Amino acid sequence: MVQVIPIDFRGARAVAGPLTLGQLNVAKWLADAPHAPAARLEQHLPVPPGTTVDAVAAALGALVSRHEGLRSRYTLGDPGEQRVLDSGSVPLDVYDELPAELGGVSAGAPVRFVAAAADGLVTDLAAVYSHIAVDFQALMVLEREFAALLRGEPLPGVALQPLDRAEAECSPARRRRQEQALRHWFRHVEAAPAHLYAGPRADPAGGSGACGMSSEAAARALDRIADRTRTSRPTIVLAAWCALLARRTGYDVCRFVMLSANRFESALSEFVGTLAQSTFVAVDTAGAGFDELVRRAFGAVLQAGVNGAYHVYRQDAGTRERVAARGVAPSFEPLFNSVIVDTRGFDVPEPAAPPAPTDLGWVEMPPTNILLRFDLGRADDAVVARVWSGDTGRVTPGEARELLLALERLLLAAAAQDLDPAGIAAALALPPLPRPPGWRLIDGCWVDLDEVQRLLDEALGPGAARLSGPDLTAVVLDGSVTAEEARRRCLALLPGRHAAMVPRAFVHRALN
Repeated sequence: MVQVIPIDFRGARAVAGPLTLGQLNVAKWLADAPHAPAARLEQHLPVPPGTTVDAVAAALGALVSRHEGLRSRYTLGDPGEQRVLDSGSVPLDVYDELPAELGGVSAGAPVRFVAAAADGLVTDLAAVYSHIAVDFQALMVLEREFAALLRGEPLPGVALQPLDRAEAECSPARRRRQEQALRHWFRHVEAAPAHLYAGPRADPAGGSGACGMSSEAAARALDRIADRTRTSRPTIVLAAWCALLARRTGYDVCRFVMLSANRFESALSEFVGTLAQSTFVAVDTAGAGFDELVRRAFGAVLQAGVNGAYHVYRQDAGTRERVAARGVAPSFEPLFNSVIVDTRGFDVPEPAAPPAPTDLGWVEMPPTNILLRFDLGRADDAVVARVWSGDTGRVTPGEARELLLALERLLLAAAAQDLDPAGIAAALALPPLPRPPGWRLIDGCWVDLDEVQRLLDEALGPGAARLSGPDLTAVVLDGSVTAEEARRRCLALLPGRHAAMVPRAFVHRALN
């Protein structure tokens, strides 16, 4: 049985204004995929034993009162609106046991709290947030503040609210930075491959799944590399991932999309809102030893972060234009994603006990168009990561497992000493992806000619057009279809095809 307790809040102002760039970004993909799993974020909040429901309700009320994004109502779209309420309530649903599925946020409100209690004492507590109100780093701020409020500790005033951020983003200086960010994005759209990891199909069947790894040995290796390079652990893992990608794909420059937290300014360190946006990162691996690659990865992440805040609707329109002109639809799913804020520091003593054996496991995942993705979830006492794919016919479970083990091997080798390029290749111990006959490198993309032919068959009908010559020319046999129409149909079916591009030219030939 559930008891619904209203969590009352009272703030300093009731005011409305535009969405921030981060909120606009979330609003855009919520409009495209309203039921996506990432539309909401769940958080389990630690509660000391013996804490009463009333104490939890009071702390939650103070938390919502502090942060305007948690007591706002949102109108999605461009420009959209956020409307801050000065008073009201959000629900706390109290159960005997916390349900396995927490559900979504409450109607209109961006947050809902769910607790389990016995005899008036809370045994478990969780929060469900709309992603338009918070991102992963905001969750960490909320957890710290909630713990302090439960202890009765005073908190400093909130320095920056989402509406303040939206106002700052309208300044001339910020506008110039947004224009620079758009130029950064478009420059990479015009050069990126359809997918960095495009390769031949190993299995005709294809599902969606992920291989997860927990490695204490890799975490200890990261501590030693971080001490030597004075660089964060996620950056070191990114460098190792790029070394692996370069080895497998043959690309010297690893160019792909990742998420930027956009918290490079000190004023945003405690900001409760959503700031993360996609940005292109380009890591040049050519001729680099491991420590140099770590430095390059750090610089590339900084460059990507500086260019990580932009107007997403303008970005989308400009991207569509460039995709249509180039005939290549790069994947905009993050290829590397880390949710870690590395506070572990350097000079960490290594435990005396040997590390536990590395654990690897495979799980099925919901269907997705993602060809390959690396997620880093932890890097302190163990590296917890996963490689997953929505096309296990191309990235098989066995390959996902081997990628994780190769990454672990590289970290262990780099922990002992800096590695030159030959040492990196030896530690990875992985061959390049095979490129069978029928694969061509065109405009920076590895293209499967059979896949391009399948694109033509689906767009124009079986046998209506065929590829001819080394320059990716399509010979159209159906005289009723103009070259412009043939190109338009191919473009419409292009997204998600990681090994295809629109033919460079369409010519007509009459049927005999």
